Amino acid sequence: MKLGREYKVTFEKVSVTALQDLVQVIGATGKMCLVTQVSVASTDVTPTSQNCAIRCRFLPATVTNGSGGSSPTPAALPGDSAASFTAKANNTTPATTSGTAVTHLEDSFFISGGYSFQFPSPIPIGPSESFVFELLNNPSGTITLSGTVWITEIGG
Repeated sequence: MKLGREYKVTFEKVSVTALQDLVQVIGATGKMCLVTQVSVASTDVTPTSQNCAIRCRFLPATVTNGSGGSSPTPAALPGDSAASFTAKANNTTPATTSGTAVTHLEDSFFISGGYSFQFPSPIPIGPSESFVFELLNNPSGTITLSGTVWITEIGG
């Protein structure tokens, strides 16, 4: 049984030299978003050997969106229509909240192995709220990353 419309927000082969919000999901009026999975990997043939620190957070209350990156269009999975929520990717100025941010995942991965995590319980994002998938450290040298956040949208 399908519970909502399925989407993914991606960024592809982005040159990364500083910490950043890899993906920000911004909730839409009258809808709920459920973040179900995140992934990120280096697309360099031989990436600089290093660990990357990452974090996934829920931002409640008044959210100031990040800046300096792009605004990718959420891709509908087959059979679904356009998303109501919006997204940002690779913002070098991070999103902030006037509320208390909630960390759902804090981890690290070795750059050559990539990283994928499916949340045991989806993270709900309501109107005027956000989810951010963050790179927490400055890479040693330039790395090229691609990544995805999977979202289910419910309502409306």
